[in-house]
Amino acid sequence: MTAGANTGEPVGMQTNEPKKIVSDVQSCFALAMVKMELDLHSSYLTALSGGADSSALALLTQHYANAVGKRHLAVIVDHGLRDQSYTEARRVQDQMRSHGVTSDIISIDGPWPRSGLQEWARLRRYQALMSVARDRQAVILFAHHAGDQAETIAMRLLKGSGLVGLAGIPSTRIQHGITISRPLLGWSHDQLLRVCCHFGYSFEDDPSNKDRQFERVRIRQLLAHLVHRGEGPSSDQLRRLGLISAKLSKAATTANERPLEEALKWHSAGYATIVMKHLTNLPKFRFALLMRRLVMSISGSRYAPSGASIDELRNRIDAGLSATIGGCHFSPVPSLKGRAGSDRKKPLNYFLFRETGRHLSKMPVGAGDEVVFAGCWLIKSQQNQQRAIHLVAMVNG
Repeated sequence: MTAGANTGEPVGMQTNEPKKIVSDVQSCFALAMVKMELDLHSSYLTALSGGADSSALALLTQHYANAVGKRHLAVIVDHGLRDQSYTEARRVQDQMRSHGVTSDIISIDGPWPRSGLQEWARLRRYQALMSVARDRQAVILFAHHAGDQAETIAMRLLKGSGLVGLAGIPSTRIQHGITISRPLLGWSHDQLLRVCCHFGYSFEDDPSNKDRQFERVRIRQLLAHLVHRGEGPSSDQLRRLGLISAKLSKAATTANERPLEEALKWHSAGYATIVMKHLTNLPKFRFALLMRRLVMSISGSRYAPSGASIDELRNRIDAGLSATIGGCHFSPVPSLKGRAGSDRKKPLNYFLFRETGRHLSKMPVGAGDEVVFAGCWLIKSQQNQQRAIHLVAMVNG
């Protein structure tokens, strides 16, 4: 189970709706899978928490997989952070089995961190899903829906995010060779409730969805209040903003491909060399977009550096100075002749490598495991390995 989720009792929903409704819902889902080119994959993995959204996704994916002859597995991650969490996980598993959905429960062992528990739980769940998906060569499916997308865009608006942030949650992306997709971004939460109803499925109620200590809950209630008063923005308006932002961001990323190819050379040891003369004339937005991509690739960070940090980075690069940003270090390549006279105005070449810090990041790797370590290293352990491998990386403090 996701940390803090599914602390309530199952919510039973009965229906006498005709079978045609179920058939229509399945057809809509199949069309979404084709539009997103997910029909080209042979195996699917649903991230299942037990709530209405992920339950609807698991049910729809199973019926789709059965119809087209593909494999499907739902995965429940139990962090053991609450009493009875494993009992709840088994209850969800049994419910899914009665509807023809095979599911696995992955229990996450401690020790638990003293702070940042929610983030720790989210990362461990993500790592577990990625490991299973890699082993099964499967696409990971998450149940984010239209309401989640609108809330995400609203939160980023309030934080002053730029174009990339306003694009919201991507429908599909590839991370460490694994396709991660969200086929329900065009569906509302109410529609997913009806899916569970049509299938006669009793999902778990999650009280945290009403807990105002969480930012997303406060934003959800704020948006509902504004819409009720006719002051907007509506969910559809926020989603349209996200679609426009995503298209503009994609166009800029495509335009960056050629200068990036000319400027960048990757090295097998995990660092890169960049020839800055190919990037000096890029407009501010495209330069920032490109640098965020590089920094996150090398540092393994999930968060992009701020616009102010990127501006400071460009100033230091223009001055031929070293810089550290987002866990990535930019170091000027030494010149044998130095930079005297007019050479001082010429852009330098730079080494880009992961910054080392004061604190250790640790991860045990068991026999036969295949994991992503420190956000950027794919580690494979042989099946006949006698002892677990313990990896340690220096990360930012």
